[in-house]
Amino acid sequence: MRLARPLLTVALAALTAATAVVPVSPGSAWAATGSLWINDKRHHNPSGCYTIMGPLSATNRTNTAAVIYEGARCNHRILTALGPNQRNTWEFGGSIYID
Repeated sequence: MRLARPLLTVALAALTAATAVVPVSPGSAWAATGSLWINDKRHHNPSGCYTIMGPLSATNRTNTAAVIYEGARCNHRILTALGPNQRNTWEFGGSIYID
């Protein structure tokens, strides 16, 4: 029983120290920098999922890739990725995710 208490104390101290090191950043720091044009509408520093059912035209002027999905809410089959400084059109698009 004498060993259990020091081991428990060491384990709790290690767990506390490990959680104290995790950095916490504000949500906006993760947004892409630049503009994402979706069907001629500009989204400045875009972040998240944009649902567009039907014809889709996108121009990515951000620092990160945008993922094009077949269906709504960015949870269907991935069609392609649109890299920085790329543009493309699709006859049928569903949604775009950018982080």
